[in-house]
Amino acid sequence: MQCLWCNEDKARKTTKDGYWVLPDGASTVEILQVPALECADCGLYIEDEINEEVENRLHTSDLTHYSNVFTYEELLKAPTI
Repeated sequence: MQCLWCNEDKARKTTKDGYWVLPDGASTVEILQVPALECADCGLYIEDEINEEVENRLHTSDLTHYSNVFTYEELLKAPTI
């Protein structure tokens, strides 16, 4: 698979855990198993479109019944506001 940063065929699909700031700006959540790419030269990173999807979901989902740690799949299944 081609790396988005170096354009070499050294990338592979994987997952990454990451932290995002909630829309209130005062708290964060840890989201587990977010789709990511890992390049032998560039390292592990989340694509912009996945990051944007997470940001959009954080703004439009009802997360009141979630702890501050949940999976990407749980975020996708969260009810909308």
